[in-house]
Amino acid sequence: MVAGLELFQTLPENSDIQAMRLCFTLQYWCVWQAQEANTANCWPSGKVLPMHGGQADVSYLPMMQSRRLSPLARAVCAVTWETRQACGDMPAVYFSRHGESHYYFEMLQDLAGGAEVSPSRFSLSVHNAIAGLCSFHGNSFQPYVSLAGGAEGLFAAFLDAAGMLLETSTVLLVCYEQALPEVYQAYLADSEITCVLALVLSRAEGGGPQLQLTRKPNNRLLNREYATQDLIESMLAGQRSAVCQLNQSIWQWRLDDA
Repeated sequence: MVAGLELFQTLPENSDIQAMRLCFTLQYWCVWQAQEANTANCWPSGKVLPMHGGQADVSYLPMMQSRRLSPLARAVCAVTWETRQACGDMPAVYFSRHGESHYYFEMLQDLAGGAEVSPSRFSLSVHNAIAGLCSFHGNSFQPYVSLAGGAEGLFAAFLDAAGMLLETSTVLLVCYEQALPEVYQAYLADSEITCVLALVLSRAEGGGPQLQLTRKPNNRLLNREYATQDLIESMLAGQRSAVCQLNQSIWQWRLDDA
């Protein structure tokens, strides 16, 4: 195993998919969501930020900067800032299935009505915009990537984090979602609320809770993927393991004490 990534079963030669196991030490976690949370049984070594009336607290930013942030961007910046204050700066992986969906849906509506697109609104709607804002507002010069998931969904972010740990000691993994515009909700079940999760992951040989993820192939078609909100709910409830079936894979995650 190298830096938390182990290929433990190779499939037949006509398949390019492998089963694998990812192993991390969970150094710290931080959550914000747009609803009150019961934290009595939540995972150790972390923090749930106050709901703050449904708008994440970014009072560390000057007013001219914070007022330009969307509700989703505010939440991600707040969680990322809190995590960096607790653990320092580090390379990061940002993950969101749909990103600033309300921004780009509004732009599509404007285009359909014959209006021009605001360059400022466009620049804040691209998929890596929130990651860039977090880096800029946090005065971070560390590398980061911004992912949309694809067939592996949320777990694609853990794959990328394992790759980063080949070259660095810790990685910040930030996952965030919001409810899609109403017109899409009949076609795609997704997060019901705005929620953000940050995990500080290091190599499995470090001290602390051990997070293990195992992947096996799967060909079953499903209508709903395992989402960031599902993982947050498990963490807050103190659930230590789950099996998650996706369209092309089955992922099992487990948190063990050090």
